[in-house]
Amino acid sequence: MNMKKGFLVLSTMAFCLSAFALSLQSDETGAIRQTLQYYLDGHATGDPEVMAKAFYPTARLQYIRNGEASIRSLESYLGGMSGQPASDESERERRILMVDYVGTVAVAKIELDYPRVIFTDYMQLLKIDGEWKIVNKIYHADRK
Repeated sequence: MNMKKGFLVLSTMAFCLSAFALSLQSDETGAIRQTLQYYLDGHATGDPEVMAKAFYPTARLQYIRNGEASIRSLESYLGGMSGQPASDESERERRILMVDYVGTVAVAKIELDYPRVIFTDYMQLLKIDGEWKIVNKIYHADRK
């Protein structure tokens, strides 16, 4: 094989491998975003069953309240949901701002823009039994 053909074959193989890697990356990012969408849909509907799809059962929610670190269990979080959309649901916006992952770990940043407060959530996710689940949520609230 001459050098030009060898280069062309190697270049083609490299391109195919890159395309395959991007396809796998896109699939994983899509799966992570689906988990995050369950979280957003849970907020929009107030339905704890929808919200639970996003979380691993032992997940924790951590935040600072009145200068003190606080931890809330998933059970407590889901138990506080009304099962109904908020009365001001039409005024609320939610966005996935960032997703990053490697192997079986991921992080995401989400913004919940509500009439009186903007929540910024940072999620830690693990791929467990083939599914992405939120295992930890930390958040900050900015009052408007």
